[in-house]
Amino acid sequence: MYRNRIVYPICLLVLLLAMSGCSEDATKRTLYDMQKLAYQTTKIAEQINIQPALATAADSTLLKNAHASIVAYFLDHRTDPKIQADSAIFHDMGRLALRSQLALARYYSYHRNIDSVLAAYDRIGTIIPAGRDDLAGAALGRALTYRVSRQFDSTIAIYDRILKDYYPPLDYYERANNDIISIPVDKIKLAQAMNDKRQTTRFTTDALKYYERLKTDFPDYPQLGRTASVHTSRVYAMTENWDEAIEELESLKDSTGQTQIESLVLIANIYNGAKKDLKKSVATYQKILARDPDSAIIGQTLLRTGMALCAQKNYVDGRKYFTDIKNNFTRPAKLLAQAQMYYAQSFNEEGRWERALSELQWLMESHPYSEEAFRAVRMIPEKFKREGDDRLAGIWYDRAIEFYQRAATNKQGQMASLAAYSYLADMYQRMERWNDAMETLNKIYSLAPRSELSAKALYNAAMIAYKQFDDSTMAQGYLDKLNTEFGTTDTTQLSEANKFTVESIE
Repeated sequence: MYRNRIVYPICLLVLLLAMSGCSEDATKRTLYDMQKLAYQTTKIAEQINIQPALATAADSTLLKNAHASIVAYFLDHRTDPKIQADSAIFHDMGRLALRSQLALARYYSYHRNIDSVLAAYDRIGTIIPAGRDDLAGAALGRALTYRVSRQFDSTIAIYDRILKDYYPPLDYYERANNDIISIPVDKIKLAQAMNDKRQTTRFTTDALKYYERLKTDFPDYPQLGRTASVHTSRVYAMTENWDEAIEELESLKDSTGQTQIESLVLIANIYNGAKKDLKKSVATYQKILARDPDSAIIGQTLLRTGMALCAQKNYVDGRKYFTDIKNNFTRPAKLLAQAQMYYAQSFNEEGRWERALSELQWLMESHPYSEEAFRAVRMIPEKFKREGDDRLAGIWYDRAIEFYQRAATNKQGQMASLAAYSYLADMYQRMERWNDAMETLNKIYSLAPRSELSAKALYNAAMIAYKQFDDSTMAQGYLDKLNTEFGTTDTTQLSEANKFTVESIE
């Protein structure tokens, strides 16, 4: 009897400890199961991201459903007292759910399902826990959703609320939040897009005041001041106050007291472009090169210097810069192809077509899958055609067809293949081979139905159907498909739409 009285409390204690351990194991198991879902989702996303333009609708739906399952899992377990009692596990589960909720918002935005996009962002901070940065991202996502649907008044209203609520625009790590700092600039863009001069003037004034406040209110955060100066120069550039833009950029100094190299690049580009002062642009580019910047800046600066010199008809000196790139750079391949293209074009502009043709052929052989090679192949027969040499034009048209077909085959399953097909379709149109052009345009759509090249292919197919086949029904079918897939039949709007899906908050 005495022995039983002792054993009973001990057994009860063991049982309680076991129950406590089971509870802890259960919460960990819940998190682990959610992490497994997240891992599977990541693997699906990685597979799609290898060649995103070639992803099928089924791939996209599979990824969407995977993210939806993560959110659903969190919603099913978030009110569990054991989960809520363990703040670390609840936090980890909330972060996984938040990441998937943002991915769902991007999916819906890509498919122009505006109501679902807004509903997805509405969950953040209400049902799904979120910090200050995440709430700012969700608010910006809502604004961009209205922006893409051209509801600019709603966009601006949210922008104004973000600028007020998230001041100073610093993230969790006290870094400048460039997405928020860019908002005043985008407000000016919207006013200009609406051709509203009064709003443009007001938003310009507001932007300059906002950036001046950032420079003066937070001296302990010099990064904010530098970022504000960069955006101030953007405002001046957008309103074509080029001298003010240059002055603002020149105020950005490095540790040696000299104007930052990045600012000098922008200044040189202003001289080279808007101000059309090629001499000053060359002098500024040469100043950059003398400062020994990193290799990426060196390559682009050499290229732009050579272009500016050639624009002044100083072909000999200009080609020296292109040669420097070809001799001293092994990558990136695009830079090398660009240098060779401008090198070849300089001979053509100089009236030395035979040498230009030789250099273009070298480009085609050395960088056969580059955009520059594709352009060169199209340029050659057009040159002979303009000069009235139908025989050589015909020979080079046929070579162009073979070149694009070979590139499309050799790079099958890659973006270079799609680009080759796009150039091939264009070449067929130039040769008035309308049936071949239509077949190629349809192939582009079948290979990558959600790519920008596909959208342009649908538009071109509609134009051929209407103008060449006199088939308005067929033409309307292509336009309907274009509108369904991309939300517009105006392909000039596609870049803006793609900008939204890319820049939605990660």
